[in-house]
Amino acid sequence: MRVFDNLYFVGMTGYSAWAVNTSDGIILIDTLFGYAVEDEIVGGLTKLGLDPARIKYAIVTHAHVDHAGGAKYLQDRYGTRIILGAADWDLLERTAGDWPKPKRDMVATDGQRLTLGDTTLTLYVTPGHTLGTFSTIIPVRD
Repeated sequence: MRVFDNLYFVGMTGYSAWAVNTSDGIILIDTLFGYAVEDEIVGGLTKLGLDPARIKYAIVTHAHVDHAGGAKYLQDRYGTRIILGAADWDLLERTAGDWPKPKRDMVATDGQRLTLGDTTLTLYVTPGHTLGTFSTIIPVRD
């Protein structure tokens, strides 16, 4: 569903994923489980009239399967750049389980600004849930 002019919810009932639509592509916040990414994110964007091929970045807030599980799919299918904090890239590599994990890509840093087209997001390390958890400031338009 569209929440603001440039922010969309493309998650599940109990798990969130957000799409920030910019003038130069889409930035996702979290990628859900691997089994849900195609239906919820890809299908959700399509239903909302947005092209999933425009997903340029996925900020994964932390390295648990409900947030990172769909990252490899997006990386492989669309060439999406995956962003996690350094501690959570390490956690992802140590995490047991047979779910497909993305290749290490971009490392988020505290205060980092990510600009795509007309939109700049700011990332902040907010450890607690995991050591590498990140929160994002998203400028919205209404």
